[in-house]
Order: sequence, then structure tokens, then C-alpha cells
Amino acid sequence: FFRTFILTLVTAVLDSSKTSNPQYFEAIYGPYKEKTFYWCLSQVLHPKSKGEVTLRSSNPYDPPIIDPKYFSHPRDMEVIVAGLKKCKEFGQSQALRTIGSKLFTTVYPGCEDVVNDDDKYFRCMARSIVITLNHQTGTARMGNPLDPTTVVDPKLRVKRIRNLRVVDASVMPIIPGGNTNVPTMMVAEKAADMIKETIRCESDNDMHSIFQEEC
Repeated sequence: FFRTFILTLVTAVLDSSKTSNPQYFEAIYGPYKEKTFYWCLSQVLHPKSKGEVTLRSSNPYDPPIIDPKYFSHPRDMEVIVAGLKKCKEFGQSQALRTIGSKLFTTVYPGCEDVVNDDDKYFRCMARSIVITLNHQTGTARMGNPLDPTTVVDPKLRVKRIRNLRVVDASVMPIIPGGNTNVPTMMVAEKAADMIKETIRCESDNDMHSIFQEEC
């Protein structure tokens, strides 16, 4: 069950990402479908490459154009390659070899000519199957209202638009080093406090309360 679940899950991830050719997955992992195996993934937690989301048209129902621009900054590739080298090192360690650990023998399609050069091979492999782990952030980043790259101010208010705030992971100016679920909940809790404060301020100002100056 574990083997089947992992293979099904990964196939679904690759298919939903629309960034990888399923043939790569079948060529590499197909021979291991009925065998026990483990993965070691190399991930860039704080990528330097910046993608973009742009409007496809003036029709709000048209899906946006999403261009992740993977590896547009060379440092990201360096991080991935370093991580894959560590994966290879772990896989060949004495501790894992004692339980029968072996490296995959299949080669990524298109990378056959560089299979004996780890740097070139891992670069080729990364370009073949890079995916996003579905925790996108920063498309409506928060910051100084005078900064042209920001969408919302420190109170999550959309610049130059009244009575509109953004409360989700898109406001995060820096990608968290872990899952975005808890940070997003924290953003929502803080937003709720700020909205309640705004409502209280409006009411208190009408009565010239002691909170008027604070508001």
C-alpha cells in the first residue's frame, strides 16, 4: 500500500503541476513500481528566482498567466545541485547500505551524455522535473505603500482602494521556511484584530472617546 500510495501521490503532483512531463516520471520510477524505495528531495526554501502572475485579458473570468521563471536566478540551481549531491551522499552512506540502500540505475531522458558528471547531470535532471510544491506566496506582497512592488500596506489594505484588504498567503513579502498554513492563520488572526480596531475607532471617533488620538 505504501509503495502504491507514494507513486499515485507523486503522479498526481506531477500532473497537477503542469511543469513536468509524465514521461520522465515513468522512465525513472516505472521500473520500481513493485519495489520498496525512498526519496530524497532537494528544495529551495528561499528562491532568488521571481515568477510573475499577469492578466490574460480584461475578462475577469479568464485564468491569469502564471510564469514561475524557475532557475532565472543561478543561485537556485546551485542550491538544488548541492542538495542532490547530499542526497546521493546519504544514499551511499554506510548506515543506509546496511539495510540494502542502492541508488537508482535509471537515467533521466535527455541527460544520458552527462550521467558521469554529477554537476551537469543534476542540473539536467533539475531542469527536467522541477515543480512547485503548491504553497505560492507574495503575489500581493505587503510593505511600504511608497514601494511600487507592494500591493497592500502594513494593515493589509489594498493601496489606493478603500474598504478592501487582502488576507491570505499572497501578502507575505518573504516566503516562510516551512508550510504556509500556520503563517496564513496568523495573518488572518492579525487581520481580524485590525478590522475590529478599525470598527471600534470609527465608533469611538463619533463619540470623541479617549481612543480618538490612537485611532
